[in-house]
Amino acid sequence: MKINYDGAWCGKTCKGGYGWVLRDFVGLLQAAGGEGGVFFNLATMAEAAAIRAVLRVCIKLGCVDVEIESDSQVLIRMLTGEYVTDATLECFIHDIGLLVSQLGRVRFVLVKWSGNVTAHVVALHGAAFRWDSIGPEFLFNILAQDVNILVRI
Repeated sequence: MKINYDGAWCGKTCKGGYGWVLRDFVGLLQAAGGEGGVFFNLATMAEAAAIRAVLRVCIKLGCVDVEIESDSQVLIRMLTGEYVTDATLECFIHDIGLLVSQLGRVRFVLVKWSGNVTAHVVALHGAAFRWDSIGPEFLFNILAQDVNILVRI
């Protein structure tokens, strides 16, 4: 499974949210979800909350081989041990580690922002939500574009 996630955060209000998209090996949507209106102290907290949420979904779905893609260089480097964990993220990183240990193989991969557009759009969606393999039209069209399918709804 391939997962893209993204966080959204406003420094003035400290409110944010996140979104994630779970696809199979050919790029077909398996699930997507997120949450909005959550208080975070940092943008990276929204990103870490997204990872924690999607790992829980992966465990429920019985995923064993997961690749998690993000444009958050700092968080990916913390999760891969390249950077020391920021104290404000310790609880998230700890939870993520416990969840990763319940899965078979998990890889954290850094991608350019352009490779994470789908998750960014989902993160901006708003309130708490979750879709299964039949997502809304806007998500179908973005995913189709990602895998170069000319079909649009």
